Amino acid sequence: MFIQSSSLCNLPAEVFEHIVISIDASILPLLQSCKQINNILAFNKNTHLYSRIFRLRFDSNASARRLGARTHHSRHLAHQLAWYSSALKCIRRGDVYDNGVLDAFWASFALMSENDGKNRTHLEAAGLPQFVDEFIRTRLYEDNANGWPNESPINCLALWLLWFTSTEDRLKAETPARRNEIIRLVLPFVIIPFRYPSAHAPHNHFTMPLTDNSNGHLRQSIIPAHGAFPLYRAGVAHTTHFYDRTDFEIGIPLASTAAKLIFFSHRQVTPIGIPIHLPLTRQHAIQLGFGDQIGPTQEDVHELNQHKVVKHAPLTTWDFDSATPSPSSQLDDDWYRLTDCIYPMEKSSLKNTLYTYGSATGLWQGRILVPTENAFASILQHVQMPEEFTEQQLSLNAYPLFMRLREYHCVDPQVPVPTGGADDGFDDGISDAWLPKGVQVHEDLVSKLRLQHHDRTYTYEAYRPGSPNSHDESTCRGCEYRGTCNIVYREHDDQILGERSTQGDESDADGEDDGSFIQDASSQYDSVIDDVFRQKDDDAMDEDTDTFASDDDNDEEEYCIERKCNGVLDIALVGETDFKHGQAWNHYKFYGRVREWDGLVALVRIPAHQHPHPTLGLGVWVFSGYIVGGHNFVGTWRALGDVDPVAPTLESSFAMTRREEGS
Repeated sequence: MFIQSSSLCNLPAEVFEHIVISIDASILPLLQSCKQINNILAFNKNTHLYSRIFRLRFDSNASARRLGARTHHSRHLAHQLAWYSSALKCIRRGDVYDNGVLDAFWASFALMSENDGKNRTHLEAAGLPQFVDEFIRTRLYEDNANGWPNESPINCLALWLLWFTSTEDRLKAETPARRNEIIRLVLPFVIIPFRYPSAHAPHNHFTMPLTDNSNGHLRQSIIPAHGAFPLYRAGVAHTTHFYDRTDFEIGIPLASTAAKLIFFSHRQVTPIGIPIHLPLTRQHAIQLGFGDQIGPTQEDVHELNQHKVVKHAPLTTWDFDSATPSPSSQLDDDWYRLTDCIYPMEKSSLKNTLYTYGSATGLWQGRILVPTENAFASILQHVQMPEEFTEQQLSLNAYPLFMRLREYHCVDPQVPVPTGGADDGFDDGISDAWLPKGVQVHEDLVSKLRLQHHDRTYTYEAYRPGSPNSHDESTCRGCEYRGTCNIVYREHDDQILGERSTQGDESDADGEDDGSFIQDASSQYDSVIDDVFRQKDDDAMDEDTDTFASDDDNDEEEYCIERKCNGVLDIALVGETDFKHGQAWNHYKFYGRVREWDGLVALVRIPAHQHPHPTLGLGVWVFSGYIVGGHNFVGTWRALGDVDPVAPTLESSFAMTRREEGS
């Protein structure tokens, strides 16, 4: 078959690109109209065009911020366009049993992690919320082990995508039966920390990587019904071609963290009932003669219902206020945890932040789930998941949780307080939030925190956003060692070369006939951009204006990050319940630390006053978890006593969100 060239072939390539960018329908007829036009617009010869399409349709700021400007070389954006478009096509088909679901979930997870408005628009239009909801309801328990759901990559991704696409309005629109079904399905991930890990490395470790302090000795006990404890996730990762990285490793996201967010977001839809026998307000309680008693008033319960346990990511648009942090930047710490904290025996990257200073500061409100000790002991012994595995069967109760935290930094040349525990490379003192046993905690009026242990005082200073700390280049040992205050982090040269894409711009064979190129166009381009162009929202056609790397630039440029040394060696946290919340839900004090390796936060909660009835759950508990998305604190709590960290003890989940001051 011979196809006649047309006068269109004489138009400059830039005009053809403008035509493709401007149309909102399939470009296949144009690609099939003439071999010369097809050659001009061919995917492997005009990656600049497809990179422009990517920047028009998808968010691109996060990739440059996290991986460097070379991710925006045209062929890398063109590759990403093909991957994302293929995922949207799979989701749009609506078949949760499709062989491409796992790859589509990985692409969707990357899209949501990079979302600044455009990405979510495409995923919503493709039907991802409905798709992943159906997957959870129909496939979450596939390949289960004795009835227990599997923490497989596809299940982990599905849970995170369900959380990412949840909204308050969407949950309210569901029937109570459908909300309760989701709660029942995710419940094992929520309350069984000895089966589903809640951290990228067990919380008994503070000094990381493990090779620095453990000599490879990882103590574990065996729970006959569930396996080894504590849980290590070494090497649980996925390798993929991601922008310019051909062998990019990303860790499997924690199923338990997503499940907790899903559980509490579904539960908070139904407000707590207000007992009519309670005093109306604290003043009313005093008038009734209950002024010295700890307990809630109706006003306190109203406050619980007024504020959320967890906050959903807002439905942002790509024209968000540039003066505020971008939506994707709120997920930077979460993203770096997945890419940098895969192997507990290796250091995490110093280039990236795993905990943003000040993340834990402020007033937090949430809930804590508490099973009875008998129910917890029963779960430990269940090889087979009970058929009626419900909150009622577990005697699971939820209690309010309040804390106001302040952050302090140990700044060089000060020395961080040592860890606690057995000093054996395994027990770093999680029972005291990684601080030495018996440490004395003192805050003074000049914004200093002093930790006293064995006749030695360790001084930390208050973190004040926007204000410089006491770091002095002339006294900082790090600056003295480097000879400068400037820190430059560079990738290793052979790693850069190994990660380069080998995709070439090979030309078509001279002997190819016209029918062949039409067939190739139909099979190739339909999966690349047609699904993207079916999205009719004109607002999604604004091209990103972030840094664009031309392919004329040196593709072997070194990715580096330059920073000024701030001398921060350690982060400590202290706090308490506000008096108002303490009068309602008991008074507590908190102290803890942040693990540098992955940003895990550990806090010890101590009753502020001796209680005549210690059986009321007012013992010493330790909380450990991550700040997720910049505003949710999610993890597990553990009841303390003289319990070896290698042995499971009463433990369950908590979730909190930071409240705006004055709210």
